[in-house]
Amino acid sequence: MMGKQLKALQLNHFRSQTFSSIDAHYKAYIAMLETLVAEGNIEKVNAFLRFDSEPFILANSNIKILRLLLDKEQHFKENLRECLSTLYLVIGHCYYFSIDFEQAKKYYRLASSLALEDENYSLLSIAMNNYYATQMDELPKDIFWEISKLPAVFLKMGNHEDHRFMLVRFITHIELSLQLGKVQYAEKLFNEYFKEYPFEKFSRIDLHVRVLRGKILFKNEQYECAIEVLHEVLLLCMKANSHKDLVQECYKYITRSYMLINEETLLKKMEQYQSRFYRKIETDKRYMEKYIKTSVTNEYELDKSFISPLQQFQLAGTYLLNSVKDSGYTLVLVDCKVVATEKGKLNEIIHLINEEMMKEMKEFIITSTRLDESTIGYIIQLSETCTDTLCANVFYKVREHYPKNNSVLEAIYFASVNNKENNLPSYQKCLDLAYAYIYYEIYK
Repeated sequence: MMGKQLKALQLNHFRSQTFSSIDAHYKAYIAMLETLVAEGNIEKVNAFLRFDSEPFILANSNIKILRLLLDKEQHFKENLRECLSTLYLVIGHCYYFSIDFEQAKKYYRLASSLALEDENYSLLSIAMNNYYATQMDELPKDIFWEISKLPAVFLKMGNHEDHRFMLVRFITHIELSLQLGKVQYAEKLFNEYFKEYPFEKFSRIDLHVRVLRGKILFKNEQYECAIEVLHEVLLLCMKANSHKDLVQECYKYITRSYMLINEETLLKKMEQYQSRFYRKIETDKRYMEKYIKTSVTNEYELDKSFISPLQQFQLAGTYLLNSVKDSGYTLVLVDCKVVATEKGKLNEIIHLINEEMMKEMKEFIITSTRLDESTIGYIIQLSETCTDTLCANVFYKVREHYPKNNSVLEAIYFASVNNKENNLPSYQKCLDLAYAYIYYEIYK
C-alpha cells in the first residue's frame, strides 16, 4: 500500500513541477514513464502517455519522443497490450505535428483498430478525428463529412469525463464542412460550440479555434479580418516555436487573402516566409526519418567495411563522448546524396568514402559504422579543426572520382562535432548537433 502511495506522490510531484528547461522536463518525463511502465498500471500509463507527452510534441521535441516510444513498442506488445492503442495514438501525434501526415495516418489507423477492439471510444474518437485531419488537403468527399460526425457519437458511449474533448472533435467536422462549401452550416456550428466557450488563453484549443474562425472569415470573403485573426495566431506560434500544423494553415490562408485583395508587396513577403517555413519542415522530416531508421532498424549495420555494427558504435559513443578529458573526441557524420535514378551507386560511393577516410586518418579513427543507406559515422581522437582539415582532403579525393557536375554524386556533406570543444558531454547531443550541421548545409 505504501509503495502505491509513494508512486502516486511521485506522479503528482512530476505534474506540479515547474522545469527550468524543456530538456530538464524531458529527463523527468523519461524517469516517470520508466517508473509507470515498470509498475504496469494500465490506467496511469495510458493517462501519462496521452496528457504528459503533449508539451514535447507541441514544442517540436517530436524526435526525442518518437525514439523513446518506438523503443518501448515491443515491451508494450508483450507486457502492456492494453496501452498499445494509446502508444500508437501518441506516435501518430508526433508525426502529425511534424506535418508528416502519411506516417501519422499509419499510426492513427493502428490506434483506431486497437481502440475499437478494446471498446475505448474516447481514444477511438481522437484517433479517427486526427486521421481525417491528415487528409484535409485532399478533396473531401461527402462520405468523409458524414463520418467526421461519428466521433461525437463515440463520446456518448465513452466515459462521462470525455466531454472536454468534444470541442476538438467538432473542429475537423467544421473544417470539412468549409471545404465542401457548407459555410453557413459550419459558421452556425462554430457559433454554437465555440463562440462563447471560456478557453484557457493561448492553449492549443484556443489557438486552433482562432484559426478556425479565420478560415470562416476567409470563406465569407472577409479577407482583412481573416488576415488579422490568423496573423496574431501565426506570431504566437512562431514565438513559441510550436504548433507547426497551425502555422502551415495560417500561412496558407493569409497568402490567399493577400492575393485576393491584391496586396502584391505583402503577398511576396508572406510567400518568402512561407517558403522558408516549408523548407524547414522538409529538413525536419528528413532529420526525423534518419533518426528513426537509425533508432529502430538498420539493414546496413552488418556492413563488414566498417569497424563496428551500429549497436557497438552507439555503446562506444556513449562511453567515449561522455568523457571530456584531454582534447575530447570528435564525432563525424558523412552523408551523401546521389541522383534519384542512381540509388544503386550508393554502396560504391559509401565504400570509397570510407577507404579514403581510413587512408587519411586510420591511426586516429577509434570506430566507424554505417548509420543508414547514405550516412557513415566515425569517432575520431582529434580536435574538430584537425578533423575538418583531413575530411576536406577526403572530400576532394572523392570528387576526383565523382566530379560535381558530371557524376551520380550530387552532394557530399561532412559534419564534425568535438564533445569537449562544444561542451556536449554525451553521444546523443553530439549526434544532434552533427545532424543539425548537415541539414543546415542542405537547406541553407
